[in-house]
Amino acid sequence: MSELGALKPDPGMPAPAAAPAPAPAPPRHMARRITAWVLVVLFGLLTPITIVSGWAVKTVTNTDRYVATMQPLAKDPVITNYVADKATTALFSQLGVQQRIAAALPRPAQFIAAPVTQQLESFTQKQLQKATSSQTFQNLWERENRFTHATAVSILSGTNPPPSTTGRKLVVELTPILTKAIDELDARGVTVFNPIKSHLKTNRLLSLQLVSQQQLSKARTFFSLAISLRWILLIATPLVGIAAILIGVERRRTALRVALAGVLACLALAAGLTLGRVYFMGHAGPVTPLVAQHIFDAIMHFLHRTLYWTLAVFALLAVIMWVVGDSTWAVALRRSVRRGTEQIGEGAEQLAKSEAVAKAIVKLHAAARFVARTQPPLRWAGVVIAALFILFSRTAGAIVWSLVLLGAYQILISLIAWWATKEPSSPELPAGDEEHAAIG
Repeated sequence: MSELGALKPDPGMPAPAAAPAPAPAPPRHMARRITAWVLVVLFGLLTPITIVSGWAVKTVTNTDRYVATMQPLAKDPVITNYVADKATTALFSQLGVQQRIAAALPRPAQFIAAPVTQQLESFTQKQLQKATSSQTFQNLWERENRFTHATAVSILSGTNPPPSTTGRKLVVELTPILTKAIDELDARGVTVFNPIKSHLKTNRLLSLQLVSQQQLSKARTFFSLAISLRWILLIATPLVGIAAILIGVERRRTALRVALAGVLACLALAAGLTLGRVYFMGHAGPVTPLVAQHIFDAIMHFLHRTLYWTLAVFALLAVIMWVVGDSTWAVALRRSVRRGTEQIGEGAEQLAKSEAVAKAIVKLHAAARFVARTQPPLRWAGVVIAALFILFSRTAGAIVWSLVLLGAYQILISLIAWWATKEPSSPELPAGDEEHAAIG
């Protein structure tokens, strides 16, 4: 017989049947993937609502936090100058000062009533600016904001709203500062405003409307929901993000998506606050848009700070999740960092073995021995300096920091003195350098 490899197939034989194609495998974990994506999107939608809800409840319903939010306005030149200008206008319009001056002058001299009125108005305005820049104005501002806080909460929450339309406005009454300014003008010989003092006791001539009725009506609905759902949002939103990570098939990538959803949510909230600022300025009511802008910025100060910190945390988490990932750029970045770290370590090792570093270590050790020998005067010098700072400090924070720095200074001296007792671990120096270092 011939070899088997020499056998040839019969051309008349039918071709062998093709093997059936394998059935497509069903997608794995599809339900988990879809559920994780839904939770990521839901987390992104709930995040800005949760941030605003937490701020609204913590800032507006807490009297001390509300007063702390509004108090910087009492030192804002835009607000104080606006109040002074408004007070000046109110005084001169109520009394008809120019007509009174003209009536007190002889007919031939009545033409000077207008320039005299302008000079008196400028003088009065400067005195009122001094009054609104004083501590008295700041104390009045704090007291009035504590008084209006209950009104603000009742209006926003919809409980026991004031019956009148004017009562629905959030107003800070500043008439007492006007009365005080009139007394100071009286002491300077300007008695033209004395007739209005009795009128001020019964009529509110000077006030500052912080938020108009239209602005409050827009915020009332959301604030009521924030009050009702605050605990649900504060608990449910983090749980949604955690659930998305646990359900996700690739948890690291899901965590990255959750962090990116938080970043996008914070950016969307920042854009919404910008639009809200424009709306607030456009519906400022009787105040100027510039004053409304400063009021809005003061009200939203803590919200902006919370938003920026939240954005920073989400951005940091997103960067960490990306860096530890398996993408091409992340792997290349880790490889570059590892190589750079190795090179820095090699350079530091070579530098530590160099002659210059050895000399520096010897000199530092000599300085440490000097500190160890002169510990008592150095310690007492720190105590004296800290005592002077505490003596002239006016805030509790400055006193606390002075004590903290004094403690750190004392600890540093102890560490230096302890190091002075140790032999410097440096490479051996040539004989000439050792003799030179010993002489030094």
